[in-house]
Amino acid sequence: MGLLSLTDSILMLTVAVCGSFSEKFDVIGPSTDIYVLLGEDVTLPATLSPPLNAQGFELTWVQNELHSLVLLYQDFRIRLEYQMQAFKGRTALFPEELVSGNVSLRLQDVRVSDGGLYRCLVASEQWNEEAHITLNVEVVGTQPSISISTTEDQQTRLECSSEKWSSRPQVTWRDMNGVDVTSQSNLTVQRDDEGLLRVSSVIPIKWEFNVFSCLMRSNMTRLAHQSKMRIYDKKATYKTKGKDMAGEILDLLECARARVV
Repeated sequence: MGLLSLTDSILMLTVAVCGSFSEKFDVIGPSTDIYVLLGEDVTLPATLSPPLNAQGFELTWVQNELHSLVLLYQDFRIRLEYQMQAFKGRTALFPEELVSGNVSLRLQDVRVSDGGLYRCLVASEQWNEEAHITLNVEVVGTQPSISISTTEDQQTRLECSSEKWSSRPQVTWRDMNGVDVTSQSNLTVQRDDEGLLRVSSVIPIKWEFNVFSCLMRSNMTRLAHQSKMRIYDKKATYKTKGKDMAGEILDLLECARARVV
């Protein structure tokens, strides 16, 4: 009877130890950064491996090294009283998927301030782990505008400008033959009071018939805006009602804009 009790004790201890080890897990996040456009919704993916039931665990999402508590799930519910004001009404978990180890965060109506490093901390009674996720919020700037001017030394030039970019876009100039002439341009980038960028690209041109396009493309999302300007030969003569007349500058410039994806 004593031997049986000893065996039972060993078996119970083994089950307890195995149960404890079975609680060990990793938190798996994405291998690359997450990108989202301003104002859109985004999911920061995080799952447990193995896919344990996380309903009874404590889940903590924080932004930028514990400075901002994004969401706290504790005692089988989300504790809204501890959430930072900036995230109130914009965060959620996937409650029906907690049982399969999905601890991802849903963030709605993304703001510029939401960008940065996030930490997903998961704790059970026996174990805790975390994953790090970087969110990049991309603001695609305004439609570029093209203007023409002449310098003091009589050099004609085009300026393509756009504002409200969150990161420096790729700027490409092409002529009417599709030749890339970007190497002839100069780029200026300035940051405004909101922390967004104003981008200006200037290129010298000859006053002769041509069509120039200026394309600004986001390096993150690959969304782009394009504007075009048509230049007529300054010395060209046009016939109107049988008379010869030289075209005025304002009559000879055409600007077309298109959003390119």
